[in-house]
Amino acid sequence: MKIRVLGASGSETPGHRSPAFLLDDSILFDAGTVGEAMDAQAQSLITHIFLTHAHLDHIKAIPFLVDNMVSTRPEYQLTVVSGIEVLHDLRCNIFNDRIWPDFTLLPNSDTPVLRYQEIKDGEPFRVLDYSITATPVNHAVPAYGYLVSNALGDTFIYTGDTGPTDSIWKRSAGHRVKLLIVEVSFPNELEHLALASGHLTPSLLGRELAKMASVPERIFITHLKPVHRKTIEAQLRELSRFTVKILDDENELTI
Repeated sequence: MKIRVLGASGSETPGHRSPAFLLDDSILFDAGTVGEAMDAQAQSLITHIFLTHAHLDHIKAIPFLVDNMVSTRPEYQLTVVSGIEVLHDLRCNIFNDRIWPDFTLLPNSDTPVLRYQEIKDGEPFRVLDYSITATPVNHAVPAYGYLVSNALGDTFIYTGDTGPTDSIWKRSAGHRVKLLIVEVSFPNELEHLALASGHLTPSLLGRELAKMASVPERIFITHLKPVHRKTIEAQLRELSRFTVKILDDENELTI
């Protein structure tokens, strides 16, 4: 498993891209960043995007990705995978022939560049040699985290955006979790805002990790608001029971 961090920020400022995590060059988890980080050839290798939810910072690269491909690589097909509510938001609010063309009909309805595929809670979805399981998490809109396991049973978890939650931690029991990518958006002083918007603080993260039957040795933090980064870094160091590292754009993780 090779994970390339295309973007890992909770807001866009110079040097900070929106969330996107590329597994083995072809499977993308969230799509806040694609074109800023990848040339056309690399983009053409992406076959599946697993979306956690439909907030703009997690989907905004999809319209440009399919637009880049439809006229230059007519054989290209992209499958966007998520829960039915997330796919509904894409259909109705983005690819609706008003905000952006409906690429499920282009270049034609028989061989469209874009397809949707529903994933259901707890039912493994297989892509290449991976088994990918979706679990609802606690966010301001319908949202899912993912457990991704290879043929050997090694697993990583990507929570996407979430506040305090339970199901994903319960589902991790029994898996050999080697790596966790989890969000922390706000410092402890803004816990009220984090809870209201479905996010975590360092203190809240500590409580979430305590819910896991077995905490992985490698914990990576994503979705920080850049303006709060220094404060969050200091507060994460107070979680001395756990080894955590903040992700930066273009980090590479290997399992």
